[in-house]
Amino acid sequence: MGAAMGLAMIPVLFVGACLAIPYTVGARWLRINREHKLRLRMKACGRLISWPEFVRGMREQGGTCIEEKFSPKGPVRFWWTPEDVRRESTHEIIDWFTMRKGRQHEPFVLWCRARYTSAETGSAVLVDTPLVPRREIYSLWSECRSEVAKAQWIEVAPPEILPHKPGE
Repeated sequence: MGAAMGLAMIPVLFVGACLAIPYTVGARWLRINREHKLRLRMKACGRLISWPEFVRGMREQGGTCIEEKFSPKGPVRFWWTPEDVRRESTHEIIDWFTMRKGRQHEPFVLWCRARYTSAETGSAVLVDTPLVPRREIYSLWSECRSEVAKAQWIEVAPPEILPHKPGE
């Protein structure tokens, strides 16, 4: 009985794989396309800077890098503002992992989106990072964590990934 059931599952698994692969490719294409359109939109309104400009701004002017992370695997957007977000915020700023698990920190997430990372109302500039090696990003992140750094780095969960309220 077990061997027969195993043989019967082979076509089911094959069909599942045939459906999963195009779905994954399509979902990835949509995500890449959405991020590309955002970069073009930000460039059109003067809110896109290159990685070297961003690094120079962080080192010379300070300010805050806002790492807007949709999931551990991406997409990840990096925004820069010359403002000190920790000083400007009246809300507690916590780590991304905790932030995305509950709605108690939703006021900070919404405030950050409206003031900095919104394509329509935000003031932060998007950093163009698709071709930047992760080790360079991590190196700057480490630099911002030092005691003498002018700049700071915060993570924020975008409102789209917060758990839904009952009834939504």
